[in-house]
Amino acid sequence: MLTGNEIRQQFIDFFKEKGHIFVPSSSVVPTDDPTLLFTNAGMNQFKQYFLGIQDAPYKRAVNSQKCIRAGGKHNDLEEVGKDSYHHTFFEMLGNWSFGDYYKEDAIKWAWELLTEVWKLPKDKLYATVHDSDYEAYELWKTKTDINPEHISFHGDVDNFWEMGETGPCGPCTEIHIDTGIEYCDKVDDPNHNCVVNSDCHRYIELWNLVFMQFERQEDRSLIPLKNKFVDTGAGLERLCRVIQNKTSNYDTDLFANIIDAIADITQEPYLAGDDGVAHRVIADHIRCLCFAIADGGMPSNEGRGYVLRRILRRAARYGRLLNQNQPFLYQLSDIVAEHFGKHFSELKEKLAYIKMIIKAEEERFNLTLDNGLNKFNEIVDKLKSDTISGLDVFILYDTYGFPPDLTQILAEEKQLKIDMDGFDKEMEKQKERARSASNFKLKLEDINWIHLKEKDETVFLGYDQSSTECFINKYALNENGKISIVLDKTPFYAESGGQVADTGRLFNDSTEIRIIDVQKHNNEYIHVGEIVKGEISKDKFTAMVEDEYRLSIARNHTATHLLHAALRQVLGEHVQQKGSLVATNYLRFDFTHINAVNQKELEIIEDIVNNEVKKATNLTAELMSIDDAKSSGAMALFGEKYADEVRVVSVPGFSKELCGGTHLENTGQIGFFKILSESSSAAGIRRIEAVTGTNAEQYVKQLKKEI
Repeated sequence: MLTGNEIRQQFIDFFKEKGHIFVPSSSVVPTDDPTLLFTNAGMNQFKQYFLGIQDAPYKRAVNSQKCIRAGGKHNDLEEVGKDSYHHTFFEMLGNWSFGDYYKEDAIKWAWELLTEVWKLPKDKLYATVHDSDYEAYELWKTKTDINPEHISFHGDVDNFWEMGETGPCGPCTEIHIDTGIEYCDKVDDPNHNCVVNSDCHRYIELWNLVFMQFERQEDRSLIPLKNKFVDTGAGLERLCRVIQNKTSNYDTDLFANIIDAIADITQEPYLAGDDGVAHRVIADHIRCLCFAIADGGMPSNEGRGYVLRRILRRAARYGRLLNQNQPFLYQLSDIVAEHFGKHFSELKEKLAYIKMIIKAEEERFNLTLDNGLNKFNEIVDKLKSDTISGLDVFILYDTYGFPPDLTQILAEEKQLKIDMDGFDKEMEKQKERARSASNFKLKLEDINWIHLKEKDETVFLGYDQSSTECFINKYALNENGKISIVLDKTPFYAESGGQVADTGRLFNDSTEIRIIDVQKHNNEYIHVGEIVKGEISKDKFTAMVEDEYRLSIARNHTATHLLHAALRQVLGEHVQQKGSLVATNYLRFDFTHINAVNQKELEIIEDIVNNEVKKATNLTAELMSIDDAKSSGAMALFGEKYADEVRVVSVPGFSKELCGGTHLENTGQIGFFKILSESSSAAGIRRIEAVTGTNAEQYVKQLKKEI
């Protein structure tokens, strides 16, 4: 029997043989798409290619994308564990064509893989096509040997895929398999017609082939795209169920070892059906937590962090139903890392950290649960109906950390209901308060650009040059009196990765502009400045970085790398960067560690960094493939999305990190490193603030005066 790992690899190898480039899964925690809580589909990392923002670096691609659907529009959380196929985390296998092959090859190859490689029975497979897509219908009939009676037309709901209200879209063809009448959950309904897309469990969708050929306009009209794309998605969990001939996704080897471990730890045997809900929920949720935390997710009280905390607490609550009152979920991380770590190496690399975070959250939740249960019981005792008010549900969430679905479970145990509409209203009030307290920056799409050149892309020269001659691609006058400028070439580093932007001048004989900020959007560097004299023109300009300002930033950035390495030496390999600020006057570094760093440890860390400063070691920076970089031992940041080619900055013999920032030539230029403070930034996250160079010297002088 093929294992899940073998099925994944066979899919990848099959399409590599068809000329596809393997593209590793992007982080399940999106770093460059604020519209998503989590990566929820295979196409997410290719979105910029479909939208025409960037040209794809390859014509064909294949991957297995890590996905989470547990919040926002795509939310399967409440169904998880209750049936055989809903999950919070899943893998989406996909093959992609960016203006290369189209419907015929996509259909032929899908059929070949399913029937010739995986030997699925042809008489059990069905294909659906969109009502308008006669081309796909004919291709199925003439290019495969599927039973023509197993091809059917369907409407927009089932067979037309759209990215959103507007944007790329197109018809799709789906491949389903008939698992048998015994799996129909509506067999007793006299009005039920047991066919594909009839909303019963008999027919399982295995693979969706999307043919993107239109762009949806705001008026709902469709215009043809310049290029046509193929975007496919096949759920690994469902494929494993069918290929391994199991009755449930949870019976496959993707879950079986985890469920066995749960039964072993809890001494509660797993029973299929309604009696196995707790085991299934825990098995699903621990996979989700391990992958999300490995990619930089962190349980918290807001955004995706709240979703992760909710998932963890839901799993812990089901653990209580299996008589587990002490932390136990973290122990299951070993099983997840062992099973999936060969393909997703981050699970093994971050295992100690994953276990530490989950265990700390479990301990915190046990305390929360005990306190919250008392409050819940108080609320129930005062009830005059069978419904817990929305306000009480909100108080349990906001004050005691109870997600509403946990309150729902507790209420159901007492045959009570909860007022979710009232809870949603209370949540909206809280969001409105938060919005009122926030300052929103001007959205780039709101800028009215004036174009001087057709091309907008900026060439960055800042690693080697502090000045260059250049031309203005486009500019815009901002409401605050500032001006935004995109250059064809620039030495200015744009704010990124915690490092602040360069400042300086843009000038020629007649015009001078003071650059005060630089932001990067896709491949454009947007320079924000103030006009000192003259006006914008198509003439040649000189862009010049303020050298001392950049040098101050570089001191702090290089010192940050030394600090990171020193922390790992003193505190352990679980230490990982979770955020940073590299400014001119100080640095701030957030890292994973449960306990406060004591004074003795801080002194040792400080000494290690200053010893490296005294060595005056020359730094190296080189470009290499992401695989070669990781193989060389270079550290990658949690949740960061890297290109195929990355920049590796090294202090030979001491530190090696993937980094796009600007650095010193040698460590001696730091001069002196001094820690200012150590504190808690968030649960499981510590923060160190420090100064370098002249700022460190001035700090010590001030201390001496105070003493």
